[in-house]
Amino acid sequence: MENLLSEPAIRFCASAKRSTPMSIESEIDQVKQRLADSQNQTYPYLMHVFGLDLVVHEGVFPPSHFFSWRWSVENFPSVRGQRVLEIGCGMGLPSIYLAKNGAAVVVAVDIDPRAVTNTQENAERNRIDNIVVLQSDMFSAVEPSQKFDTIYWNFPDFCVPEGYEYANDLERGVFDPGYAMLRSFLKQASAHLAEDGRVLLEFAEGDRVTTLSELANANGYAIELIARGSLPEGGRVYQFYELKTAIGSVSTGTSQPAQNRGG
Repeated sequence: MENLLSEPAIRFCASAKRSTPMSIESEIDQVKQRLADSQNQTYPYLMHVFGLDLVVHEGVFPPSHFFSWRWSVENFPSVRGQRVLEIGCGMGLPSIYLAKNGAAVVVAVDIDPRAVTNTQENAERNRIDNIVVLQSDMFSAVEPSQKFDTIYWNFPDFCVPEGYEYANDLERGVFDPGYAMLRSFLKQASAHLAEDGRVLLEFAEGDRVTTLSELANANGYAIELIARGSLPEGGRVYQFYELKTAIGSVSTGTSQPAQNRGG
């Protein structure tokens, strides 16, 4: 039996605003609690958003408690006629939305087979046929010859200390110990960019943006902030950064583990 989750229910967790700065430990604890709360609901449940009929299954990163997907879809730059790759597709947004609204073809990948199955089901529910869904640890299952106009990752920008041990698979969607996944992504992405292609990263506002800029520059990318905003309920300030390779930059293209979706 599928449970219908209304949009107000989807949004309710975003209403809490931060009144004082939190320590890293407090922020980690808060995120872990949101993940735990997300599992205390009836699965599967339905979402009707952006003209799409979607189902979310247990074990897939929970859009009911993490909201960056909504801001991403509302603010995504045009991909009309483009070849798009999404890293960490979760239950299928925004890949399915982009495939329906102008992209020539979308390749959606996730390391978790449950997310791959969920995205495939949602593509079928919405009769989307210009999407390919792959189980892939970042670029591991993407053909080396495949090039994309846009590579998008709503990556797990909650940085936790190096050596942090994940308590469960869902934590891979929010925590990146020492930004190891981000570093690996930036080393590999340029090898899959078409001429004049771009990387789009969603990154929450904060001091960690300096780290993103430094890592991007170190890997031969020019970086530009192209969108910034928040949801009406308040909470995090989201940002889209566009990265393009500088002329003459060289990518290592070395495959390293592991990825998932951010929130």
